[in-house]
Amino acid sequence: MHHRTGRNGRQGVVLLAVLAGVVLIAAIAGTLRARAGATSAVLGRLADAHRVALAEVSVVNRAAAGAVPATGVPVVLEQDGLRFEVRRTDVEGLVDLYLSPGPVLRLLPGDTALVAARDAMLAGLAPGDRYLSDVQTMAVMGLDPAERARLAPFVTQRARTGEINPALAPPELQGDARLLAEQDIAGGDLAKVTVRLLP
Repeated sequence: MHHRTGRNGRQGVVLLAVLAGVVLIAAIAGTLRARAGATSAVLGRLADAHRVALAEVSVVNRAAAGAVPATGVPVVLEQDGLRFEVRRTDVEGLVDLYLSPGPVLRLLPGDTALVAARDAMLAGLAPGDRYLSDVQTMAVMGLDPAERARLAPFVTQRARTGEINPALAPPELQGDARLLAEQDIAGGDLAKVTVRLLP
C-alpha cells in the first residue's frame, strides 16, 4: 500500500502541473483575445478618422477650386457620405489676430477680452514672429477648443494690413465692419477655407 500512495502522490503532482499549465494557456489565450479586440477597436477608430480626414481634404480642394464662392457665406458640401459646412473667405475680410487694431478685433463675436489676450500673446513673441496657425495662435491667447472652433471662420494671420474690407467680410461681421474707420479696400489675393464636420 505504501508504494501505491507514493505513486498517487506523483500523479497528483503531475495533475497539478498539468492543470496549472492549462490555466496558464487559457489565461494567455484570453489576454491575446482581449488584446486583439482592443487592437481591432483602435484600428476601427483610426480608419474612421482617416476617412473623415480624406473627405475633409477633398472638400477643401473643391472649395479652393471654386466650388464655394469667396463670400464667407457657409455652404454645405457632401463627400463620402459626410456633410461639411464650408466657408471660403478673402483674408482681407477677416480679422487678423496679429495686425488688427482693437476696434477690428472687437468685431469678433463673444469674448470682449480678446484685445488683452492678443496683447499678452504678442508680448511673448519677438517682433515679426508668428505661431504656425490660427488655431495655435488662439490657443496661446488662452481660448478653449470650442471658442477656437467658433472663431475660426472669422480670423486669419495672413492679412496684408490689420484693417478689414467689409465687402469681403463674412455676413456675421459685415454690418459692424462698415461702421469702422479701420476699413481696407484690398482683396482678391488670398482666400481662407474653413471646414466643419456636421453631425
